[in-house]
Amino acid sequence: MLSNIAGSANLGACRSYGLAVILLAGLWSANVAAQSQRDMNAVLSARVTEEFQRDVQRRISSGTRDGPTHYFTTDYAAKLTPEQKKQLEARNRDYEIMEKLRRDPVLARLANGYWDNYQARQSAGPGEFCAASHVNLDGVITLSGFDKSWEGGLLVFMGKNIPKPKALTELTVTLTQSGEQPAVIKVFNPPASQEMRDYGTLIFAVTSMKAALAGMEDKQDFAIASEGKEVFRMSWKDGITARKALGECLRSR
Repeated sequence: MLSNIAGSANLGACRSYGLAVILLAGLWSANVAAQSQRDMNAVLSARVTEEFQRDVQRRISSGTRDGPTHYFTTDYAAKLTPEQKKQLEARNRDYEIMEKLRRDPVLARLANGYWDNYQARQSAGPGEFCAASHVNLDGVITLSGFDKSWEGGLLVFMGKNIPKPKALTELTVTLTQSGEQPAVIKVFNPPASQEMRDYGTLIFAVTSMKAALAGMEDKQDFAIASEGKEVFRMSWKDGITARKALGECLRSR
């Protein structure tokens, strides 16, 4: 796909993607490995750990099936240092957050990543402004066509670490895609939208949507660096399914 990206674009083809749910991503990434046995042993002193394990074995042998939170509400907590208590409280908060997120179908979908196929302009005719967006906790990647006057399109990246200028800016960035050499490309960097003011946007011009589709793989990794600093990193999956839907839209011109 990199070989099909040019250094300029028609900004009229861009739109803001109202995906405010991404703002919850920071919550999800708080602590993926919360409350493992290894974490608990690191918090408890060696003596308290031994008492803890003996009591667990006694309760299991007697058929008592209390959960881990039982042990942190007994006098075991009184034997912890203030620093250990603070660490334990933080882990418990992270665990509660993770449990809430795990049960939330919207956030679960976001964590897994998903594709959205649509036409990027409401007044678009058949085959015009056909777009596919992949959304996950890292941001959004969108490939969008244009109207019948141009066979090219736009490749748009949105992420929290992308610069958010006050006015439209042209940047020179290095784009790295899995399986290809890094490419130095000029891109547009517009101001952040009101709907997603914490997320910056980089807009690449694609000279041929047909060639861009041919370069879409089922799994792909992208990384973008600006002035020697990485500002975006994201992967997608199920790209073949999105490619087929995008191709069907484009063929309806």
